[in-house]
Amino acid sequence: MKQILRIATVFAVLTAIVTASTNDFYGDLDLAPDGSLIGDSNTWYRLWGNFNNQTTNPAYNVFTSTFEFMGGGAHNVEQFSVNRGPLYSAISNNWAFGTLRLSGGTLTVTDIHPNSSGSDAIYAQNLTGNGVLNIGNGMVFYFASTNGWTGTVNITGNGVFRQLLADGDDTDGDGMINWHEWLCGTEMTNSASVLRITRIAKEGNDIRVTWTTEGSHTYILQTNTVPGTGYGDFSPPITMPPGGESTTNYLHIGAATNHTRFFYRVRLVP
Repeated sequence: MKQILRIATVFAVLTAIVTASTNDFYGDLDLAPDGSLIGDSNTWYRLWGNFNNQTTNPAYNVFTSTFEFMGGGAHNVEQFSVNRGPLYSAISNNWAFGTLRLSGGTLTVTDIHPNSSGSDAIYAQNLTGNGVLNIGNGMVFYFASTNGWTGTVNITGNGVFRQLLADGDDTDGDGMINWHEWLCGTEMTNSASVLRITRIAKEGNDIRVTWTTEGSHTYILQTNTVPGTGYGDFSPPITMPPGGESTTNYLHIGAATNHTRFFYRVRLVP
């Protein structure tokens, strides 16, 4: 097994004969903006200090490793990681830990190195141990399992602590899988939050179509006249301003005077 650790501006190559290895850091573990961390299956990182990560480079194979914060003191994780949402696939292309373990004391995760317009995130397949986990303001903590965790979790401000979801599942039973809800910006655990047409109403000689929206997303209304055939774009792109959930609509001029039946659907513009 080969491990490559880039700590601050120092580049070190460590070679071990066995696959699993233990790496002790009695101070802080710092990754520079251009740094990387490469582990292997069952690699164990034990930290007595803090973990300061300023790189977006993937932590290769670290999501099969264990990060354990030792002792009863205070520890900080300063994470520089894109928030790809609560989908399990996010761990394969982002910073993610296999097991994040706290052996007493406190562990605080903070958004001190923001690299995106929204909140940054920390991913852990397993959260175990005890003590106190603090989720800082503007930080999102995603986990797959908390089996073995006997501590407490404190959340500050708009911090988030939530479980990872399978991409192909329809967790809230609203007819849209979690991956599609992530693309649409809707909430995967709330069946009322989903992209759908809510109203088709006649207005004189016209028909107005209304549908749900999410802020900063763009939509096009599509239509056809024969079910099962291809839909064509009908409206221009409609971009919603930043913000939360809302609705928008488009008026189909003259549709009520035409005896042809129209079928509508809404397309999300990438």
